[in-house]
Amino acid sequence: MKKIVVSSMLISSVFVISGCSSGVGTTASAGQTTKRTGEIASSTVSESSQESSPIFEGRLTTDPVVDNDTVILSFESVDVVCDPDSIHDVLDSNGVVLNVDKKVFNNTKNKEKMKHGVSVEFTLTKTPALTFSIPPQVPGDSIESLQVLDK
Repeated sequence: MKKIVVSSMLISSVFVISGCSSGVGTTASAGQTTKRTGEIASSTVSESSQESSPIFEGRLTTDPVVDNDTVILSFESVDVVCDPDSIHDVLDSNGVVLNVDKKVFNNTKNKEKMKHGVSVEFTLTKTPALTFSIPPQVPGDSIESLQVLDK
């Protein structure tokens, strides 16, 4: 009886393994795969080069908070300058906090004017990372530039 059970389990496991691996031999050749990958990569590059980066404008609700490697900027609401990814609703619902890298902050023209109530324009990467906290936060890697607006 044990021999029958063991042999039937062995045969069924062979069927399961062969069924799971049936798609392995049906893939395209290496040259075709490389060509298709190249087509996808070139189309992605051409599409992304046509899109522009999201740009928003907002008024600071507090003075900038300078930390070790970051500068924290808080906005109560932001206005759209350019929004190809349609992320304005996420940023504007509860304000937004930018965790700006000090290198980006130091490259900002007129950064000494950045105080409570000043309008600031910020440019994000094409697909910025956002937290879903309240208010949402944008990490330093997703912030390309800042500009103090003279209004």
